[in-house]
Amino acid sequence: MLKAWLSAVALIAVTPALPALIGVGDEAIAGTPSGTCTNSYSPYTYDQLAFDPDAQAIFSVIDSNGDGVICFKPYPNGPHSGHAGNLVDDKAAPHS
Repeated sequence: MLKAWLSAVALIAVTPALPALIGVGDEAIAGTPSGTCTNSYSPYTYDQLAFDPDAQAIFSVIDSNGDGVICFKPYPNGPHSGHAGNLVDDKAAPHS
């Protein structure tokens, strides 16, 4: 009887925390937080991209969130078709 009572108490104690324990209701978490670049890309501002005038020319198009930072990854074997690397936005919301 005591064993059954202890099991019931343990179940009651754990039940409210069960959703947190199994992750129910949690938002999906991506590998890279908002506002940062993935491990293979580095953050750059417009001025830091002075070495690649083509990248500067399309900076405002890539910087879709308007925070002034985009992510750049140089091509491993040097420039390709006149471009030094890949550009993506860091996807952070604009800061006020």
